[in-house]
Amino acid sequence: MSIKDLDQSLLKKLTILYVEDDDNTRAEVAMFLVKVVGTLYTAPNGAEGLKLFKKYKCDMVITDIQMPVMNGLEMVTQIRKEDSKVPIAVTTAFSDSDFLIKAIECGVDKYIVKPIDMLEMLAVIQKCTNYTYMEDKIESLSTYSDYILNQNSSFMFIVNDGNADYANDQLMDMFDVKAYDEIQDKSLFFLEEHQLKKKENWTDYVKEHSHKHFTVSFENGEKTYSLTYKHFDEIKKSIFSFRETVESAYLEKREKRKEQV
Repeated sequence: MSIKDLDQSLLKKLTILYVEDDDNTRAEVAMFLVKVVGTLYTAPNGAEGLKLFKKYKCDMVITDIQMPVMNGLEMVTQIRKEDSKVPIAVTTAFSDSDFLIKAIECGVDKYIVKPIDMLEMLAVIQKCTNYTYMEDKIESLSTYSDYILNQNSSFMFIVNDGNADYANDQLMDMFDVKAYDEIQDKSLFFLEEHQLKKKENWTDYVKEHSHKHFTVSFENGEKTYSLTYKHFDEIKKSIFSFRETVESAYLEKREKRKEQV
């Protein structure tokens, strides 16, 4: 592996905390890392490392184990009380299984064997932070998608493998519910069909008769909506979409005009 094989753009975005009590090792590793990552903080022991972690937002922590004042695992234990997600790797010359078990129990994600191979260290940094970066990106995309769906003029309800997965705010208001999983138990009136049997779930009814066109209304509403259904078998998701019918919109406008006369 060479440095060209690494995601250098990702590494340049990172803030790394490196804790090592040996002055020569710390200086050597720091001299290399500072050229590759965005921001680097270093500390000679766990106590100083913990102070730096609390002061600065770090994307990853790399620490030695045997250090004065506070050792690496004690520092990791304290960091985990502050942040349960930040990736942590330890540098060690040990291969003792008891140590590895204790490190895992403290919340360590990876370990780097001494003497340190700089490229191996970068590979560990990239692997650990890439997951967190993708997790943050997915969360941002989810927030973006929710915003878009909530601006949509139609109401949407998504079922994932039979379980309620999403509903935009408008539909939640129409059904007068606080949680997604309450929607399937609410009443829905099918204007062109016989009403559902008692205890019959409206989502099951729509799935069973998916070839039909549905015009529906909500329990406490006077407007009518065209209900469409689409199932995506590969991801086991089903989308129910409600769009106000032309007739309903026309009647509403007509009533407003009457009031204005």
